[in-house]
Amino acid sequence: MRGYTTHSHEPIGAVGIEPMTSDILIVGGGIAGLSAARELAPDHDVTVLERNEIASGATGHASGLVTVVADYAERREAARYSIEFFREYDGTGQFSFHELPFVQLRTTPELSGLRDEAADFRDDGFSVTAHDVAALEDRYPNVFDLSVHTGAVVFDDAGWVDPYTYAATLADEARNDGADVRTNTEVTGLIVDDGAVRGVRTDDGDRRADRVVVAAGWRTPELAGVELPVRPFRYQTANLETGVSVTDYPIAWDQESRLYWRPEHNGELHVGGGAYYVSEPGSIRSTTVEGFKRLIARTVPDRLPALTDARLATDNTCPSGDSATPDHLPIIDSPPNGPSGLVVATGLHGFGIMAGPAIGRAIRALVVEADAPFPLEPYRCDRFGPNASWEFPYIAPTAAETGP
Repeated sequence: MRGYTTHSHEPIGAVGIEPMTSDILIVGGGIAGLSAARELAPDHDVTVLERNEIASGATGHASGLVTVVADYAERREAARYSIEFFREYDGTGQFSFHELPFVQLRTTPELSGLRDEAADFRDDGFSVTAHDVAALEDRYPNVFDLSVHTGAVVFDDAGWVDPYTYAATLADEARNDGADVRTNTEVTGLIVDDGAVRGVRTDDGDRRADRVVVAAGWRTPELAGVELPVRPFRYQTANLETGVSVTDYPIAWDQESRLYWRPEHNGELHVGGGAYYVSEPGSIRSTTVEGFKRLIARTVPDRLPALTDARLATDNTCPSGDSATPDHLPIIDSPPNGPSGLVVATGLHGFGIMAGPAIGRAIRALVVEADAPFPLEPYRCDRFGPNASWEFPYIAPTAAETGP
């Protein structure tokens, strides 16, 4: 497994600092770990251990899209749970949920197929409509150039959030309920005795607990000591100075270029896409690749004609990589090949922000052995079979030519 899913269980008995104890240890201060901490802290003694600062990895560099109805189309119970959470969470602390429709610009040959797709979502209670080119122009006059598209599917149950503010609000709520969120504390492996978790080893001594949640992105298999089909990839983003007002633009995704975009409050346009696998796990990158910038330069003026003179303001990328799975859904499970008391959450596949509410609730259900408000079977680690490999294609929307 490329050397980054090796077993790291360590026995009890090492000499070190007097161990600190908690009811539940959560490894990882990104959106999955903090969502779990918020869920568990009201009735458990919870400690979060983060190797850097909260949201310093994939979470803090995300686009913040909440397009979960479209992107979790095959898992609609979890999608419904998440979108309803964001609406109710709006206004908590400094957190805001900015509701905006999500427009998928399609090149699908038959418009009837788009209409059938939209009707299927409506049958499940979601507000989704199919538009031909003329209807989309009526809804969004002078926004899109649709010469290469058949039409669009518009998801009204959508929006965006600021990822760091969201993560910080979750952390504050967890702390208010008694959780200890410890940053700059690196976990090096589990402590296991007689087939059961007893805590973790860190660079600051042992931490003891009989339940451990490892939610550390693509590093999760190594830290948890279990084999999982997970590999790191980077997504890329850029903000464009537009010179025009884009605050009324919807969130959109273009099927041909596989770029997405949304407005920023400061008048810039946030553009993302161009995912590619990290060839050297653990390597750090802080800038986007030239292919991604070229893709934006030739796509945005064609799709959004009012932005012909848009210029690159800033660019960003996931520094060490998000985590992908073979089917783009996360792994949230108590692994059968791991010790009792262990729960893993990984493979968020770039959808961690939007699926965060459901991920947090799923982790809680596994930790306390309770039911969740949606099925957990789709997120089990054994769904890939006994011979699952880390070598699999990236299947989420992307543009292959934007890789390094």
